[in-house]
Amino acid sequence: MHRSKNNSIKKLPVLLIIAFVILIIVGFIYLLLNKSKEENTSLIENNINETEISESIEDIQTAENNDTNNIPSTSVESDQEESEYAFVEKLAFVPDEFEKVQNFFGPLPEMKQNHTFEHQKVKAIYVNNMNYLDHYFELVEGTEVNAFVIDVKESWGLLYESELPLAKELNAIKDDRDLVDIFKRCHDNDILVIARIVCFKDSTMASTRPDLTISTKDNTPIEFPLEGYETFANPYDQDVWQYLIDVATEVISFGADEIQFDYIRFPSGQPADGATPYFGEPDEVPLKYSAINRFLQTAVIEIQENQNVPVGADLFSIVMTSDVDGKEIGQFWNFIGLTGIDNICPMIYPSHYTNASVGGVLGNGVGTVLGNNLYEAPDLEPYNVVRDAFVDGMPAIEQEGYATIRPYLQAFTAEYLPSGYYMEYTAKEIHEQIRASEDAGFDEWVLWNVQKEYPPGTFLPAENAD
Repeated sequence: MHRSKNNSIKKLPVLLIIAFVILIIVGFIYLLLNKSKEENTSLIENNINETEISESIEDIQTAENNDTNNIPSTSVESDQEESEYAFVEKLAFVPDEFEKVQNFFGPLPEMKQNHTFEHQKVKAIYVNNMNYLDHYFELVEGTEVNAFVIDVKESWGLLYESELPLAKELNAIKDDRDLVDIFKRCHDNDILVIARIVCFKDSTMASTRPDLTISTKDNTPIEFPLEGYETFANPYDQDVWQYLIDVATEVISFGADEIQFDYIRFPSGQPADGATPYFGEPDEVPLKYSAINRFLQTAVIEIQENQNVPVGADLFSIVMTSDVDGKEIGQFWNFIGLTGIDNICPMIYPSHYTNASVGGVLGNGVGTVLGNNLYEAPDLEPYNVVRDAFVDGMPAIEQEGYATIRPYLQAFTAEYLPSGYYMEYTAKEIHEQIRASEDAGFDEWVLWNVQKEYPPGTFLPAENAD
């Protein structure tokens, strides 16, 4: 049946009313959405302003707080924004220092890729004499040890035939170790190679390139009595940084699996003859620890990221306890682990802490306070000393992004200490240090002993190791 035209006309007003209602509803929804968008935008703007205010308050509080309690905050949103770097660049410095670092050193190098390696759990020994390499292989065969620390650069020069122009200019090549062969033999025995590079303690530059040393304003190299009257390379000098990075790159090409920077610090003690080091105009020069941290950040990009090889750093363990000592030598424990490096190796040797002897080696008449405990003869208490060193260092370690902790532990007898202040270190004393480290939550270590032999029973069978 066909509908009449009149019926269609009668329904027309109804359709118009429905269309009008729909139009009103759509308009109302549009207004709601626009209002919500404005509110969200306002919230974002408020959050930015609150962050800026928070940063300003933090800057004021940081300046007012005692520096010994200065643990960098990792909760500020502006510090966690995505970066081209594999680390948050600003977190390695106090807020009011970062701008000075940028102005003095310039931007970091280009990062061409992010590293893809997974952190390697290491239990290592220091291997001093390459003539006994096969002996060391036999010593650790079937045990928990999976890595050797091998010197490639010492304070007196390079230990292999380098092709680096600066090494040749400095006459810094002091040995002819065949690193390609040494590293291959390690790999054939399932041993990782950690190449140790002594950094700023470097006596090869003073005669040929005094401009690269810690020197006076007229480029006269300065000697430091507490460092054996040796000279140091200048940690503020980026040409020195590049030399160390070039050494690392060269030994990586020979097969090194990790790079370990040692003596990443300024000299301890005062200069000889009252000399005054000159690093630049005082109001422009960043703090010592900022120079060390910027070097490490640079090394992380050029080695760890761009070459996909882990970078580690050795530190005096006293900096875990004393910020004053740390700042003096440029190893500020609260910040150095936030530079992006893979691992930190604090050298927690009980024999290296001051004892209560009077006039003896490392004697101060009192001893050392660690973890609120006084140790008059630290070498006699290996477990407690290592435990309390970690008690002091733990607040910094627990920060998000802090490097993996891989302590150096004492595997030698400190016969140079006064009688009554040292004891023979056997496997028992070594295991006590390892147990203290494990009780603190760390399952990696490096044992230091410059002698050919390690005490019998030091290494557990591989199947018994964690």
